[in-house]
Amino acid sequence: MKKINIILKYLGVFCLIVFLMPSCEDYLDKAPEAEITEEDVFKKFITFQGYMEDIYQNVVDETLGKSYREHNFNWGDELYHNWRGALVEQFQLGNYWAIWPGFVGYQSNYSPFPGNYNAGTNNRGQGYWDNSWRGIRQSCLALTHLNDMANATQEQKDLIAGQAYFFRGFFHFEVMKHFGGMPYVDTVFSPADELRYPRLTYRETAAKAAADLQKAAQLLPYDWDETTAGKATLGDNRGRITKGAAYGYLGKNLLYSASPLMEGVTTGSYTHNEELCKEAAKAFFEVIKMVPKYYDLWSWDEYYKNFYTLSGDLTMIGKECVFNNPVYMSKSGLEADWKIRSIQSGASGDYAGITQNFVENFGMSDGLPITESPLYNAADPWANRDPRFYYNVICDGDSLVRFTSTVYTIAQFYVGGNLRGTVMTGFGQSKYHHITCNKWDGAITNKFYWECPQMRLADVYLMYAEAVNAAYGPTTVPSEISGGLTAVQAVNIVRARAGVPQVDNRFLTSKENFFENVIIPERAVELALESHRWYDLRRWHIANQMKYRERYILNFPQDHSYFTKVLRDVRVFEDKHYWLPLNTKMVTLYPEFYQNPGW
Repeated sequence: MKKINIILKYLGVFCLIVFLMPSCEDYLDKAPEAEITEEDVFKKFITFQGYMEDIYQNVVDETLGKSYREHNFNWGDELYHNWRGALVEQFQLGNYWAIWPGFVGYQSNYSPFPGNYNAGTNNRGQGYWDNSWRGIRQSCLALTHLNDMANATQEQKDLIAGQAYFFRGFFHFEVMKHFGGMPYVDTVFSPADELRYPRLTYRETAAKAAADLQKAAQLLPYDWDETTAGKATLGDNRGRITKGAAYGYLGKNLLYSASPLMEGVTTGSYTHNEELCKEAAKAFFEVIKMVPKYYDLWSWDEYYKNFYTLSGDLTMIGKECVFNNPVYMSKSGLEADWKIRSIQSGASGDYAGITQNFVENFGMSDGLPITESPLYNAADPWANRDPRFYYNVICDGDSLVRFTSTVYTIAQFYVGGNLRGTVMTGFGQSKYHHITCNKWDGAITNKFYWECPQMRLADVYLMYAEAVNAAYGPTTVPSEISGGLTAVQAVNIVRARAGVPQVDNRFLTSKENFFENVIIPERAVELALESHRWYDLRRWHIANQMKYRERYILNFPQDHSYFTKVLRDVRVFEDKHYWLPLNTKMVTLYPEFYQNPGW
């Protein structure tokens, strides 16, 4: 019988050729059968760092789907996909088995777990599960060879160790946020080892990941350009792991561990753990203290730089980016999936429309929810909304291109409109592309890149606000953080960037009030379509509530004389759906590696 260590015991592909060639002549003189040994790799910093950079390739780029399926990385209540094979639609049916290949009813050709998912230029095609265990194995191996570098400086050792500790903690977090507590692998196994590692609880796993991420934060630099080693690659260090990324994921790991779902499975009380929230807030504030020298929010005019560029300058890994996957290639070839295909061909195609229930999270220009604001007019529901509404949402009648105004270039989402068969919810989405990204305006070139950020500064502010609110309340300065912000101050910083007024005092009366009316909708709005919603609803232990299971569309005629909210479907959700199922091949290996409850 195959052992689970089969997943863990192979090395990644070495991206080292450039580092191992002292000259073209020397390279050509080598015999074809020449091999790279471990000694070759680990004895010098430059080759060791080449090995480390292969670990980065295990970070899953969620936006690279095998068949370019639209938004196949947002699995909550925010989208309705008119291709029923999309993962969000399978999740809506309760079919979490869809993440694994070979199960009846669905082949996971477009799932970022295993299967045919494209996880990078090396086309590994694995995803969260396999890539994470590979990254963990590589990180452990790096730490065992740390002292093999001849004549290495302390800075060089710290850079290698910092990256290894970060990735070991990060990849364990990637696995457990989907599947729950896991064995924590912190050693290198040989093929002869008999592995019977038991699954730990979520909190036990998270504590070990926190220890690794804390070590990484202590060892890594604020900016690689400021290090002696980084001077050799000056100008090309953007995207390397830094102290900010380590503290950001230390905080996120602690916040997840503190969240109601994880607290509930530990203690039976589905509330935030206040002590862990305090620790999470401290970690997040270490990132906030790096503003503005190392991080800052883009201005509202430059907000799009978090998500795409038309000039090839990779602004997505810019001043607001705390951590992101490697950017493998221009995504001009995926352009059709980020627009309504009728613009291209006059025919319906796969599309993920934003649901009416999710649209309702976007408040009004006065900073109030639509249920509280005097500006909201049910007869003109898209007027005077939060500026982030207009950035993310395409409404009926909006221009879809700049070059022309033919029938196919105006959004016709009304019932009977030429695009309604594609945009079935009544709303399109525009987060990751500019209006000129079409065949007429010509912005789709090899300089068009788009990304879904792994972690950006606005997310850090909002996670900090959540942690501080849970531990201290919305308006109390954290007693254990010198110079710390209150929860509402952190939220207001994010809102101010978009020109949204400060949180109204009516929502500051209690932790519960602030969480329900500020934290939940603010994360939905600021982080819309960035692969956070499904995780948030689960970790808050509210995914079972009917208002988060229902998906609505909006029906309206061409003249907008009425608007009717129509229930499209209700998500199948039981307690077992709080965790993904493990592949049955894994859970039959040995009793200590058991299946998640209900599966």
